[in-house]
Amino acid sequence: MPSLNSKNNRLGALYLVGEIAATFLLASIVKILQPGFSIFIILFFRYLFCLPLLVAYAIYTRGQDFLSIKNIRGLILRTGFGFMGLLMWFLAISKIDISLATALLMTMPIFITGLSIIIAKEQVCVKRLASVLLGFFGVLVLLFPINPELNLWGAVFALLGSLFAALMFVYLRILGRSDPSVSTAIWYNSMGLILAGIITGILGGFEPIINLSNPNPMYIFIAFGVLASFQQFFLAQSHFHAEASTLAPLHYLSIPFGVGVGIIFFGEIITVKFLIGTTIIIASTFYIFLGDRLK
Repeated sequence: MPSLNSKNNRLGALYLVGEIAATFLLASIVKILQPGFSIFIILFFRYLFCLPLLVAYAIYTRGQDFLSIKNIRGLILRTGFGFMGLLMWFLAISKIDISLATALLMTMPIFITGLSIIIAKEQVCVKRLASVLLGFFGVLVLLFPINPELNLWGAVFALLGSLFAALMFVYLRILGRSDPSVSTAIWYNSMGLILAGIITGILGGFEPIINLSNPNPMYIFIAFGVLASFQQFFLAQSHFHAEASTLAPLHYLSIPFGVGVGIIFFGEIITVKFLIGTTIIIASTFYIFLGDRLK
């Protein structure tokens, strides 16, 4: 195993590409499952079947201390924001095109910049503030004028998912200073499982599973959870092997991945308005990335 100080940018990039590919495969499964099952029951099985591989890997790497966590407050905040971010992402892709949801998710660096001003009281230069405003203009181009085909709630869920994901990544970075990512992942998935289970039980969402006459959906749920564990492993390994600033531009691969999946598997149509709005958002977030890297 490489030391904590060793970096391999090429390997880190490969892991991140794997994580992005897994993300869109998971999104496709959610879109296929959602008409027959509630988002909360999909979340429940995602957390449930994600845990075994994570626990096995944690025991292998950490031994009896595999559940040991120092920053409890950070873990609680990371779990809450992570749960809400994933819930909003699943709701978004169940209601709008994957390509549009992906473009809106790319506003995350813009939210991180805004949060740094509001929460951390950071000083932000005029050019960087202008890039944030440009990014929001790109969102407006994507969404307006609103036509009957657009599910406005789906767009709202995508933007909320981006906001919660931004908050989650802030606390994930803080946790990374004191606690191993695999241990925080186990606690996050365990608490997410409990939350999703409680909500599903209250809403009566387990009925479709109890009354299953065909076991095929259960096999899909198992594959879904196992794939989610690999997704988290790929993400953690990418940041272990390479610096976050090096990996940041690769996140833009989410756009062609999302567009490709939407066109090939779901027959989505890409419009000129989508291309213009997405280009504006990418330009804005890329400028923010360059500003952070040149500090």
